[in-house]
Amino acid sequence: MKAVILAAGRGKRLKCSRPKPLTLLLSRTLIDRVIDNLKKAGIDEIIVVYSDDRVKAELEGKAELVFNDDIGKGGGYSLLKGASAVGDEDFLLLMSDHIFDSESLVKLLSSKPNITTLCIDRNLKGHDSEDATRVLVDREGNVTSIGKELKEYNAIDTGIFYCTPDVTNITRDFAGKFSVTDVMGKLALKKKLKTFDITGDFWCDVDTREKLKEAEDILLNSLIKPTDGIISKHINRKISIKISKFLVNTHLTPNMISFISFLFGLFSAALFAMGQSIIAGIVAQISSILDGCDGEIARLKGLVSPSGAIFDAILDRYADMLIILGIIASNPQSLWLVGGLAMLGSYSISYTSSKAELRGITFTRLYEVLMNRDTRLFLIFLGGITGFLYAILVILALFTNLVAFLRIFYFSKRYE
Repeated sequence: MKAVILAAGRGKRLKCSRPKPLTLLLSRTLIDRVIDNLKKAGIDEIIVVYSDDRVKAELEGKAELVFNDDIGKGGGYSLLKGASAVGDEDFLLLMSDHIFDSESLVKLLSSKPNITTLCIDRNLKGHDSEDATRVLVDREGNVTSIGKELKEYNAIDTGIFYCTPDVTNITRDFAGKFSVTDVMGKLALKKKLKTFDITGDFWCDVDTREKLKEAEDILLNSLIKPTDGIISKHINRKISIKISKFLVNTHLTPNMISFISFLFGLFSAALFAMGQSIIAGIVAQISSILDGCDGEIARLKGLVSPSGAIFDAILDRYADMLIILGIIASNPQSLWLVGGLAMLGSYSISYTSSKAELRGITFTRLYEVLMNRDTRLFLIFLGGITGFLYAILVILALFTNLVAFLRIFYFSKRYE
Protein backbone atom coordinates (compact mmCIF):
# COMPACT_ATOMS: atom_id res chain seq x y z
CA MET A 1 0.00 0.00 0.00
CA LYS A 2 1.05 3.57 -0.71
CA ALA A 3 0.75 6.65 1.47
CA VAL A 4 0.34 10.28 0.48
CA ILE A 5 1.58 13.04 2.78
CA LEU A 6 0.36 16.58 2.13
CA ALA A 7 3.34 18.86 2.81
CA ALA A 8 2.66 21.96 0.73
CA GLY A 9 1.48 24.13 3.62
CA ARG A 10 3.37 27.29 4.55
CA GLY A 11 2.69 27.23 8.30
CA LYS A 12 2.31 30.97 8.82
CA ARG A 13 0.76 30.49 12.27
CA LEU A 14 3.86 28.66 13.47
CA LYS A 15 5.82 31.87 12.85
CA CYS A 16 8.85 29.92 11.70
CA SER A 17 11.38 30.69 8.98
CA ARG A 18 11.35 27.05 7.91
CA PRO A 19 8.57 25.46 5.82
CA LYS A 20 5.88 23.95 8.06
CA PRO A 21 6.82 20.28 7.30
CA LEU A 22 10.42 21.04 8.33
CA THR A 23 9.46 22.51 11.70
CA LEU A 24 11.62 20.88 14.37
CA LEU A 25 9.98 18.88 17.15
CA LEU A 26 12.62 17.69 19.64
CA SER A 27 15.39 17.86 17.01
CA ARG A 28 13.44 16.09 14.25
CA THR A 29 11.23 17.56 11.55
CA LEU A 30 7.49 17.00 11.65
CA ILE A 31 7.48 15.23 8.31
CA ASP A 32 10.35 12.92 9.30
CA ARG A 33 8.25 11.79 12.26
CA VAL A 34 5.29 11.10 9.97
CA ILE A 35 7.48 9.11 7.56
CA ASP A 36 8.99 7.11 10.46
CA ASN A 37 5.55 6.15 11.75
CA LEU A 38 4.50 5.03 8.29
CA LYS A 39 7.54 2.78 8.06
CA LYS A 40 6.86 1.38 11.53
CA ALA A 41 3.39 0.46 10.26
CA GLY A 42 4.93 -1.34 7.27
CA ILE A 43 4.32 1.37 4.64
CA ASP A 44 7.40 1.99 2.48
CA GLU A 45 5.88 3.52 -0.68
CA ILE A 46 5.47 7.15 0.33
CA ILE A 47 4.45 10.11 -1.83
CA VAL A 48 4.99 13.63 -0.54
CA VAL A 49 3.25 16.60 -2.16
CA TYR A 50 5.37 19.71 -1.61
CA SER A 51 5.59 23.33 -2.74
CA ASP A 52 8.87 24.52 -1.20
CA ASP A 53 12.20 23.40 -2.65
CA ARG A 54 13.63 23.14 0.87
CA VAL A 55 11.20 20.30 1.54
CA LYS A 56 12.31 18.63 -1.68
CA ALA A 57 15.98 18.93 -0.68
CA GLU A 58 15.27 17.49 2.79
CA LEU A 59 13.28 14.49 1.51
CA GLU A 60 15.31 13.56 -1.57
CA GLY A 61 15.67 9.78 -1.50
CA LYS A 62 13.21 9.33 1.38
CA ALA A 63 10.00 9.49 -0.65
CA GLU A 64 8.53 10.04 -4.11
CA LEU A 65 8.13 13.81 -4.48
CA VAL A 66 5.23 15.49 -6.28
CA PHE A 67 5.29 19.27 -6.84
CA ASN A 68 2.20 21.38 -6.12
CA ASP A 69 2.42 23.97 -8.88
CA ASP A 70 -0.43 26.13 -7.55
CA ILE A 71 -0.58 26.27 -3.75
CA GLY A 72 -3.31 28.89 -4.03
CA LYS A 73 -5.79 26.16 -4.96
CA GLY A 74 -5.67 24.79 -1.41
CA GLY A 75 -5.08 21.44 0.25
CA GLY A 76 -7.64 19.74 -1.98
CA TYR A 77 -5.43 20.39 -4.99
CA SER A 78 -2.46 18.84 -3.15
CA LEU A 79 -4.68 15.81 -2.54
CA LEU A 80 -5.49 15.66 -6.25
CA LYS A 81 -1.79 15.74 -7.15
CA GLY A 82 -0.96 13.00 -4.63
CA ALA A 83 -3.94 10.80 -5.52
CA SER A 84 -3.10 11.06 -9.22
CA ALA A 85 0.42 9.84 -8.48
CA VAL A 86 -1.00 6.82 -6.62
CA GLY A 87 -3.23 5.70 -9.48
CA ASP A 88 -6.31 3.53 -9.26
CA GLU A 89 -5.70 1.91 -5.87
CA ASP A 90 -6.28 2.44 -2.16
CA PHE A 91 -3.86 4.63 -0.20
CA LEU A 92 -3.32 6.27 3.17
CA LEU A 93 -3.65 10.03 3.37
CA LEU A 94 -1.76 11.95 6.07
CA MET A 95 -0.88 15.53 6.91
CA SER A 96 2.75 16.55 7.42
CA ASP A 97 1.85 18.53 10.53
CA HIS A 98 -0.17 15.82 12.30
CA ILE A 99 1.89 13.78 14.76
CA PHE A 100 0.45 10.41 15.75
CA ASP A 101 1.18 6.96 17.13
CA SER A 102 2.11 4.36 14.50
CA GLU A 103 -0.17 1.90 16.32
CA SER A 104 -3.14 3.93 15.08
CA LEU A 105 -2.13 3.11 11.50
CA VAL A 106 -1.59 -0.56 12.36
CA LYS A 107 -5.07 -0.80 13.89
CA LEU A 108 -6.65 1.04 10.96
CA LEU A 109 -5.04 -1.25 8.39
CA SER A 110 -5.89 -4.34 10.47
CA SER A 111 -9.56 -3.39 10.29
CA LYS A 112 -9.35 -3.91 6.49
CA PRO A 113 -11.54 -0.98 5.37
CA ASN A 114 -13.48 -1.42 2.13
CA ILE A 115 -14.58 2.21 1.94
CA THR A 116 -12.88 5.57 2.51
CA THR A 117 -12.35 5.83 6.27
CA LEU A 118 -11.45 8.71 8.57
CA CYS A 119 -9.78 8.14 11.93
CA ILE A 120 -11.69 10.11 14.55
CA ASP A 121 -11.24 11.10 18.18
CA ARG A 122 -14.38 11.31 20.33
CA ASN A 123 -12.57 13.08 23.18
CA LEU A 124 -13.87 16.57 22.39
CA LYS A 125 -12.35 18.13 25.50
CA GLY A 126 -8.87 16.77 24.85
CA HIS A 127 -8.34 18.88 21.72
CA ASP A 128 -8.89 22.44 20.59
CA SER A 129 -12.36 22.04 19.11
CA GLU A 130 -12.41 25.72 18.15
CA ASP A 131 -9.72 25.12 15.55
CA ALA A 132 -10.19 21.41 14.82
CA THR A 133 -12.17 19.96 11.95
CA ARG A 134 -15.41 18.72 13.46
CA VAL A 135 -17.21 15.54 12.46
CA LEU A 136 -20.79 14.36 12.98
CA VAL A 137 -20.97 10.57 13.03
CA ASP A 138 -24.16 8.47 13.00
CA ARG A 139 -24.74 5.29 14.99
CA GLU A 140 -23.42 3.11 12.18
CA GLY A 141 -20.11 4.99 12.08
CA ASN A 142 -20.84 6.92 8.90
CA VAL A 143 -19.83 10.56 8.57
CA THR A 144 -22.94 12.66 7.97
CA SER A 145 -21.15 16.03 7.93
CA ILE A 146 -17.65 17.42 8.39
CA GLY A 147 -16.22 20.92 8.72
CA LYS A 148 -14.69 23.50 11.06
CA GLU A 149 -17.94 25.43 11.45
CA LEU A 150 -20.25 22.58 12.47
CA LYS A 151 -22.50 23.46 15.40
CA GLU A 152 -23.46 19.86 16.06
CA TYR A 153 -20.65 17.32 16.16
CA ASN A 154 -19.50 14.30 18.19
CA ALA A 155 -15.94 13.67 16.97
CA ILE A 156 -12.73 15.35 15.79
CA ASP A 157 -10.94 14.74 12.48
CA THR A 158 -7.41 13.42 13.25
CA GLY A 159 -6.06 13.92 9.73
CA ILE A 160 -5.55 10.19 9.13
CA PHE A 161 -7.51 8.73 6.19
CA TYR A 162 -7.76 5.40 4.42
CA CYS A 163 -8.67 6.39 0.87
CA THR A 164 -10.24 4.37 -1.93
CA PRO A 165 -10.30 5.44 -5.61
CA ASP A 166 -13.56 7.25 -4.77
CA VAL A 167 -11.40 10.01 -3.30
CA THR A 168 -9.42 10.40 -6.51
CA ASN A 169 -12.55 10.46 -8.65
CA ILE A 170 -14.37 13.05 -6.53
CA THR A 171 -11.28 15.24 -6.22
CA ARG A 172 -11.17 15.58 -10.00
CA ASP A 173 -14.67 17.09 -9.96
CA PHE A 174 -13.50 20.22 -8.11
CA ALA A 175 -12.32 23.45 -9.71
CA GLY A 176 -10.75 26.53 -8.16
CA LYS A 177 -9.68 26.52 -4.52
CA PHE A 178 -10.86 23.59 -2.37
CA SER A 179 -9.80 21.70 0.74
CA VAL A 180 -9.45 18.10 1.86
CA THR A 181 -12.49 18.70 4.05
CA ASP A 182 -14.49 19.75 0.96
CA VAL A 183 -13.59 16.45 -0.70
CA MET A 184 -14.50 14.41 2.37
CA GLY A 185 -17.73 16.38 2.81
CA LYS A 186 -18.79 15.43 -0.70
CA LEU A 187 -17.97 11.78 0.02
CA ALA A 188 -20.05 11.99 3.20
CA LEU A 189 -23.04 13.28 1.22
CA LYS A 190 -22.74 10.22 -1.00
CA LYS A 191 -22.53 8.01 2.14
CA LYS A 192 -19.05 6.90 1.16
CA LEU A 193 -17.13 8.04 4.25
CA LYS A 194 -16.92 5.87 7.37
CA THR A 195 -14.98 6.33 10.59
CA PHE A 196 -12.46 4.41 12.64
CA ASP A 197 -12.26 5.38 16.31
CA ILE A 198 -8.74 5.97 17.70
CA THR A 199 -9.85 7.79 20.86
CA GLY A 200 -7.12 7.47 23.46
CA ASP A 201 -4.29 7.12 20.94
CA PHE A 202 -1.73 9.89 20.71
CA TRP A 203 -2.14 12.45 17.93
CA CYS A 204 -1.67 16.18 17.66
CA ASP A 205 -2.28 18.78 14.96
CA VAL A 206 0.81 21.01 15.14
CA ASP A 207 -0.30 24.28 13.58
CA THR A 208 0.66 26.85 16.25
CA ARG A 209 3.57 27.43 18.63
CA GLU A 210 1.30 26.36 21.48
CA LYS A 211 0.47 23.08 19.72
CA LEU A 212 4.16 22.50 19.04
CA LYS A 213 4.87 22.81 22.76
CA GLU A 214 1.93 20.49 23.52
CA ALA A 215 3.27 17.87 21.09
CA GLU A 216 6.71 18.16 22.71
CA ASP A 217 5.27 17.55 26.17
CA ILE A 218 3.24 14.56 24.96
CA LEU A 219 6.28 13.00 23.27
CA LEU A 220 8.40 13.48 26.38
CA ASN A 221 5.72 11.95 28.61
CA SER A 222 5.42 9.00 26.22
CA LEU A 223 8.97 8.04 27.19
CA ILE A 224 7.60 6.63 30.45
CA LYS A 225 7.20 2.90 29.80
CA PRO A 226 4.60 0.61 31.40
CA THR A 227 7.45 -1.75 32.33
CA ASP A 228 9.31 0.93 34.31
CA GLY A 229 10.09 -0.06 37.88
CA ILE A 230 8.93 1.88 40.91
CA ILE A 231 12.06 4.02 41.23
CA SER A 232 12.32 4.64 37.49
CA LYS A 233 8.70 5.73 37.24
CA HIS A 234 8.60 8.01 40.27
CA ILE A 235 12.18 9.32 40.47
CA ASN A 236 14.56 8.50 37.60
CA ARG A 237 12.28 9.35 34.67
CA LYS A 238 11.43 12.75 36.12
CA ILE A 239 15.13 13.60 35.94
CA SER A 240 16.22 11.63 32.87
CA ILE A 241 13.51 13.12 30.65
CA LYS A 242 14.73 16.63 31.50
CA ILE A 243 18.28 15.56 30.65
CA SER A 244 17.13 13.92 27.40
CA LYS A 245 15.24 17.05 26.40
CA PHE A 246 18.60 18.83 26.47
CA LEU A 247 20.69 16.01 25.00
CA VAL A 248 18.36 15.44 22.05
CA ASN A 249 19.69 18.67 20.52
CA THR A 250 23.31 17.51 20.76
CA HIS A 251 25.31 15.10 18.59
CA LEU A 252 25.42 12.43 21.30
CA THR A 253 24.14 9.06 20.09
CA PRO A 254 22.28 6.53 22.27
CA ASN A 255 25.37 4.28 22.30
CA MET A 256 27.53 7.17 23.51
CA ILE A 257 25.10 7.79 26.37
CA SER A 258 25.08 4.06 27.21
CA PHE A 259 28.87 4.16 27.47
CA ILE A 260 28.83 7.32 29.61
CA SER A 261 26.35 5.61 31.96
CA PHE A 262 28.70 2.60 32.12
CA LEU A 263 31.66 4.86 32.96
CA PHE A 264 29.72 6.31 35.89
CA GLY A 265 29.01 2.75 37.04
CA LEU A 266 32.71 1.90 36.74
CA PHE A 267 33.62 5.05 38.69
CA SER A 268 31.12 4.10 41.39
CA ALA A 269 32.68 0.63 41.69
CA ALA A 270 36.15 2.15 42.10
CA LEU A 271 34.90 4.59 44.75
CA PHE A 272 33.22 1.78 46.72
CA ALA A 273 36.44 -0.23 46.60
CA MET A 274 38.35 2.78 47.99
CA GLY A 275 35.88 3.19 50.84
CA GLN A 276 34.27 6.36 49.50
CA SER A 277 30.78 4.92 49.92
CA ILE A 278 28.78 8.19 50.06
CA ILE A 279 30.15 9.54 46.76
CA ALA A 280 30.04 6.03 45.27
CA GLY A 281 26.34 5.67 46.09
CA ILE A 282 25.54 9.04 44.51
CA VAL A 283 27.51 8.17 41.37
CA ALA A 284 25.71 4.80 41.12
CA GLN A 285 22.37 6.63 41.16
CA ILE A 286 23.58 9.06 38.48
CA SER A 287 24.54 6.04 36.37
CA SER A 288 21.03 4.64 36.86
CA ILE A 289 19.40 7.90 35.76
CA LEU A 290 21.64 8.22 32.69
CA ASP A 291 20.80 4.62 31.82
CA GLY A 292 17.29 5.83 31.01
CA CYS A 293 18.54 8.58 28.72
CA ASP A 294 20.00 6.33 26.03
CA GLY A 295 16.65 4.71 25.29
CA GLU A 296 14.84 8.03 25.50
CA ILE A 297 17.21 9.65 22.99
CA ALA A 298 16.92 6.61 20.71
CA ARG A 299 13.12 6.96 20.64
CA LEU A 300 13.13 10.74 20.24
CA LYS A 301 15.67 10.64 17.39
CA GLY A 302 14.26 7.54 15.70
CA LEU A 303 17.49 5.60 16.36
CA VAL A 304 16.04 2.55 18.14
CA SER A 305 17.92 -0.58 17.03
CA PRO A 306 18.44 -4.17 18.25
CA SER A 307 22.22 -3.65 18.29
CA GLY A 308 21.86 -0.56 20.48
CA ALA A 309 19.61 -2.43 22.91
CA ILE A 310 22.12 -5.30 23.14
CA PHE A 311 25.04 -2.91 23.63
CA ASP A 312 23.19 -1.14 26.45
CA ALA A 313 22.15 -4.41 28.12
CA ILE A 314 25.70 -5.82 28.10
CA LEU A 315 27.19 -2.62 29.55
CA ASP A 316 24.49 -2.60 32.24
CA ARG A 317 25.40 -6.14 33.30
CA TYR A 318 29.09 -5.24 33.51
CA ALA A 319 28.29 -2.12 35.53
CA ASP A 320 26.00 -4.02 37.91
CA MET A 321 28.56 -6.72 38.63
CA LEU A 322 31.45 -4.26 38.98
CA ILE A 323 29.53 -2.05 41.44
CA ILE A 324 28.76 -5.03 43.70
CA LEU A 325 32.37 -6.24 43.34
CA GLY A 326 33.49 -2.77 44.40
CA ILE A 327 31.30 -3.00 47.50
CA ILE A 328 32.70 -6.45 48.32
CA ALA A 329 36.24 -5.12 47.84
CA SER A 330 35.65 -2.51 50.55
CA ASN A 331 35.35 -5.31 53.15
CA PRO A 332 35.86 -8.72 51.50
CA GLN A 333 35.97 -10.80 54.70
CA SER A 334 32.40 -9.91 55.74
CA LEU A 335 30.80 -9.12 52.38
CA TRP A 336 32.00 -11.84 49.97
CA LEU A 337 29.17 -14.32 50.58
CA VAL A 338 26.22 -11.95 50.73
CA GLY A 339 27.72 -9.93 47.90
CA GLY A 340 28.12 -13.03 45.75
CA LEU A 341 24.47 -13.95 46.32
CA ALA A 342 23.43 -10.39 45.42
CA MET A 343 25.42 -10.65 42.18
CA LEU A 344 23.83 -14.00 41.37
CA GLY A 345 20.32 -12.66 42.01
CA SER A 346 20.93 -9.45 40.07
CA TYR A 347 22.15 -11.40 37.07
CA SER A 348 19.18 -13.79 37.31
CA ILE A 349 16.72 -10.87 37.31
CA SER A 350 18.27 -9.50 34.11
CA TYR A 351 18.46 -12.95 32.52
CA THR A 352 14.82 -13.81 33.21
CA SER A 353 13.77 -10.39 31.91
CA SER A 354 15.57 -10.98 28.60
CA LYS A 355 14.06 -14.47 28.27
CA ALA A 356 10.60 -13.08 28.95
CA GLU A 357 11.10 -10.36 26.34
CA LEU A 358 12.04 -12.95 23.71
CA ARG A 359 8.71 -14.70 24.37
CA GLY A 360 6.74 -11.46 24.33
CA ILE A 361 6.07 -11.52 28.08
CA THR A 362 5.93 -8.24 29.99
CA PHE A 363 6.36 -8.22 33.75
CA THR A 364 4.02 -5.61 35.24
CA ARG A 365 2.92 -6.92 38.66
CA LEU A 366 4.70 -5.53 41.72
CA TYR A 367 6.52 -8.73 42.69
CA GLU A 368 7.65 -9.15 39.08
CA VAL A 369 9.30 -5.72 38.78
CA LEU A 370 10.30 -5.35 42.43
CA MET A 371 14.04 -5.84 41.89
CA ASN A 372 14.52 -4.27 38.45
CA ARG A 373 17.79 -2.46 37.84
CA ASP A 374 16.47 0.96 38.87
CA THR A 375 15.44 -0.43 42.28
CA ARG A 376 18.71 -2.31 42.80
CA LEU A 377 20.87 0.73 42.09
CA PHE A 378 18.65 2.93 44.24
CA LEU A 379 19.13 0.53 47.15
CA ILE A 380 22.89 0.65 46.56
CA PHE A 381 22.64 4.46 46.55
CA LEU A 382 20.86 4.32 49.93
CA GLY A 383 23.42 1.88 51.27
CA GLY A 384 26.25 4.11 50.16
CA ILE A 385 25.00 7.33 51.73
CA THR A 386 23.87 5.65 54.98
CA GLY A 387 26.79 3.24 55.35
CA PHE A 388 24.49 0.19 55.71
CA LEU A 389 26.09 -1.67 52.82
CA TYR A 390 25.88 -5.09 54.48
CA ALA A 391 22.14 -4.69 55.11
CA ILE A 392 21.57 -3.56 51.52
CA LEU A 393 23.47 -6.55 50.14
CA VAL A 394 21.33 -8.83 52.32
CA ILE A 395 18.17 -7.26 50.92
CA LEU A 396 19.49 -7.61 47.37
CA ALA A 397 20.57 -11.22 47.95
CA LEU A 398 17.18 -12.22 49.38
CA PHE A 399 14.78 -10.39 47.12
CA THR A 400 16.56 -10.66 43.76
CA ASN A 401 16.78 -14.42 44.08
CA LEU A 402 13.21 -14.65 45.39
CA VAL A 403 11.85 -12.69 42.43
CA ALA A 404 13.94 -14.77 40.03
CA PHE A 405 12.43 -17.99 41.43
CA LEU A 406 8.93 -16.49 41.26
CA ARG A 407 9.54 -15.76 37.57
CA ILE A 408 10.74 -19.32 37.01
CA PHE A 409 7.54 -20.55 38.65
CA TYR A 410 5.52 -18.22 36.39
CA PHE A 411 7.29 -19.59 33.28
CA SER A 412 6.72 -23.19 34.35
CA LYS A 413 2.98 -22.62 34.87
CA ARG A 414 2.58 -20.79 31.58
CA TYR A 415 4.50 -23.26 29.41
CA GLU A 416 3.95 -26.58 31.18
